[in-house]
Amino acid sequence: MYLWLIGCLHYLMHTRPDISYAVSILSQFMHQPQEIHLYAAYRVLYYLKGTLSKGILFKHSGKVNVKMFTDADYAGSIIDQKLTTGNLTFIGGNLVTWRSKKQTVVAHSSFEAKLRSLAQGVCELL
Repeated sequence: MYLWLIGCLHYLMHTRPDISYAVSILSQFMHQPQEIHLYAAYRVLYYLKGTLSKGILFKHSGKVNVKMFTDADYAGSIIDQKLTTGNLTFIGGNLVTWRSKKQTVVAHSSFEAKLRSLAQGVCELL
């Protein structure tokens, strides 16, 4: 049940980026979920039910410029001390892609963490 629910939330996350963080945290416990994780997933469903009228609005602007923001959290995970990188891409002022990924290796410095985040962002643009 838990695996199916998290899979559905992952699919829904493409149109509802506001649940991305909660779903990514819940996904970390898919190998051994406990009852508290299922209740947390239900809380995400209750949140979605209460915000059905919310959505993503794309506005038209005269200029079509591409902007990307990247960041890295050096050893910020309290669970395993691993690096988390993320990026946002805007086209014409509209958010079109976002990504957050926990890296499999530990960065040796905050500079290395920022460099990994930048490399991930450039790959996303290409």
